[in-house]
Amino acid sequence: MLKHILTIIKNERKQNIGLWIELLIVSVFLWYIVDNVYVTLHNYYKPLGFDTEHTYIMHLGLLNESSHEYLKDISTETAVGYLHTALERIERNPMVEAASISQNSSPHIGSNRSMTIYRDTLQTRYSVLNRTVTPDFFRVFRYKSVNGSSDELVQALERNELVLSTDVVTELFKSDELPVGQQISFSKSDSAQLYRIGSVSDVVRYDNFSNWNSYFAQRMDNDFLERFSGERVSSLEFCVRVNPEEDHNFIRRFRQDMTQQLRLGNYYLGEIQSIPVNKKAFQKDDINDLKMRMFIVLFLLVNIFLGITGIFWFRTQHRKSEIGLRISLGDTPKEVLKKYYIEGLLLLTAAMIPTMIIIFILGREGIFETYLMPFTVGRYFIGFIITYLLLALMIILGILIPARKAVKVPPAEALRDE
Repeated sequence: MLKHILTIIKNERKQNIGLWIELLIVSVFLWYIVDNVYVTLHNYYKPLGFDTEHTYIMHLGLLNESSHEYLKDISTETAVGYLHTALERIERNPMVEAASISQNSSPHIGSNRSMTIYRDTLQTRYSVLNRTVTPDFFRVFRYKSVNGSSDELVQALERNELVLSTDVVTELFKSDELPVGQQISFSKSDSAQLYRIGSVSDVVRYDNFSNWNSYFAQRMDNDFLERFSGERVSSLEFCVRVNPEEDHNFIRRFRQDMTQQLRLGNYYLGEIQSIPVNKKAFQKDDINDLKMRMFIVLFLLVNIFLGITGIFWFRTQHRKSEIGLRISLGDTPKEVLKKYYIEGLLLLTAAMIPTMIIIFILGREGIFETYLMPFTVGRYFIGFIITYLLLALMIILGILIPARKAVKVPPAEALRDE
């Protein structure tokens, strides 16, 4: 059967060459679309490495000096003590599972601090996110070490050691080197202060749309808190994880319980926000952009579908008399359909061979986006398989419907046109 079909394709090469060229062009274009969608969705659905469910962020406010409740002459040391007291009182609230203070470190706020990290003659290629936090930050957002433990990260900060992400470790250490216990610095000078690495964190992504995974965490000490104990206190992030059974009307209930308790010196309980709600607002533009891109892709896919299906529909409809002749010569309807399916798939396969070469060259030359995912062999073949299957489905549908109608026509009627 295969030899017979190849002979038919050869005999009809004048008609098939145009179809082959069209399939070649469409397959390159469709592969590019498929690759873009695959990379985008793969990146979006990859685990973030942290959990924001049942978490909230709150800030302390500072009374205005004109307020009759404003207290003058509060020392910096006393103010820092109030911040520690505020955290302790939040932690003791029965609704709260864990609490922490951080600065430019909580998820989905869009504010960051970053630094370059050095180890001997090596340094990170790009700036690394700086997470300055109290130790329980890892419990609030459920960060994990490479060993799967949040406690390991907490204990590292409690020892006043650093936590590095796997990306940073990969840049600064060889695969056979153990980073824990080693030292790094934040400047190139010989007199730079050295910091000991206490633990290595598993991958933690910045959000669903970027590929920024590199971070280090250091403990928030009193010297750091002093710089934010005055007018900048509102930039400190008091983050909490709420017990799941208590996560209903939490903001209202927490404010009722804690407003008076957190009235410390010139501080008062300010804004409280749900972090999952913040995430929706923070990623709104990216989500809208993704929806628009998916709509455009869907529109293009529909057009490709209609084009390819229409061509094979017309082609099969035009061969109605040939189908009748085959049935009159003894072929069953299933055998006729099978021959046309194989013929269409052979034409597709012939077009996909040069397509694979073209895509390989385009990928090697950097035409495909590689920021979110490198152009690997796996990515290449996933694009190939999806593209091939989509086009095969279009071809089969373009043959199936008109051919099924044609095989039901009596051979004598079908041959009348001949």
